Amino acid sequence: MQFFKETTKFDFMGRSRFFGTISIVLVLASLVLLFTLQPRWGIDFLGGTEIQVKFKNTVAPSEIRAVLQQKGFEGFEVVSFGAGDAEFLIRLREISTLDESALEAIEMTFRSEVKGAETKRFFTSPGGDKLTVHLDKELSIAEVEASARAAGLNLLDAIDHVVADESAVAQTDGDDDDRDTQETQRKCESASCTWVSQGVHIYEVALKGISEDVMDTLRAQPFGEGAIKMRSEWVGPKVGEQLRNSAISAVLFAMLFIMLYVALRFDLRFAPGGVVALLHDVTITLGIFVFFRIEFTLTTVAALLTIVGYSINDTIVVYDRIRENLVKIKGQQLSRVINTSINETLSRTVVTSLTTLFATVTLMIVGWNTSLRDFSLALTIGVLVGTYSSIVIASPLAHWLDKTFFTKKA
Repeated sequence: MQFFKETTKFDFMGRSRFFGTISIVLVLASLVLLFTLQPRWGIDFLGGTEIQVKFKNTVAPSEIRAVLQQKGFEGFEVVSFGAGDAEFLIRLREISTLDESALEAIEMTFRSEVKGAETKRFFTSPGGDKLTVHLDKELSIAEVEASARAAGLNLLDAIDHVVADESAVAQTDGDDDDRDTQETQRKCESASCTWVSQGVHIYEVALKGISEDVMDTLRAQPFGEGAIKMRSEWVGPKVGEQLRNSAISAVLFAMLFIMLYVALRFDLRFAPGGVVALLHDVTITLGIFVFFRIEFTLTTVAALLTIVGYSINDTIVVYDRIRENLVKIKGQQLSRVINTSINETLSRTVVTSLTTLFATVTLMIVGWNTSLRDFSLALTIGVLVGTYSSIVIASPLAHWLDKTFFTKKA
């Protein structure tokens, strides 16, 4: 399929300085934005809580935002999830309802309230939704829960279901003696569980975390009666930092291996140009995200890696045609061979990019108020920038490198 009826004869190499100047300005502007405004990191990288809520009836996002703001939450986000206006994704910066400075006092109170057993270990989950204690003697779950409440902890009244411990497999043919030896079997009441392990009695008490606090607040509203929590997740700040570093490393390693591949597939003249074009695409895309304050999440990183793969694929098509023409069209300057090659592949490049853009723009429009928005927006920007760089950045860079470092001067 041809987008142009005849092979075009645009003088891309003659305008390489013009396009190069535009790209340098855009890259520098993006770098300034990255180091001044800085990216707007999502909870995947900063830490926070994400809750998926389904209401019985249609709800306006502004109603949910007003309730959360009145509750005292800051920096939250409410977006539609799925079809209709009854299911939402709520992202909060807060991770736990427990105050770190008060945990020591809570532990001391709990230890003093527990009668008849010594507390070997006492710790809460980073998300503040679970208390775990190790006691040297067995107490009833009711006694442990009473001590937790006396210490000021807010317990869940019940849980939807209890997953049995893997070691507590249901018996079918065992006798009574075998049942007695299963010391690791979980026993659950209310929202708490207990079992024996390595000589200590372990108790897990479910607490009301951020997600339950939000759900109780929403259910108390007229529009939130009967609201269902579909799922909730939280990410601690340390894990978020690790994910952020891993995301940056993933993009950098992808570019490194692409450079090695291009160097082996073609030669060293082409590899740096391809990687610089990739850096150009990623930097400008990031700059646009920073400028419009679009949130960076793991989904965004997936989109950036997709952009890297898409851009280098288009660049390799042009490079491959240049290599073919270097053999077919002998005796001509490299700049003319490159110009001819870009024009010969231009129709294919435009058709491929437009086809991809139809999909990404459609996805962006349909999913604008959903979690797909940032992913599709990143892809749309990346496809546009990547197509531009494959045509007027990667190949001219290869020509400049050849002229500067590889051509022997008389």
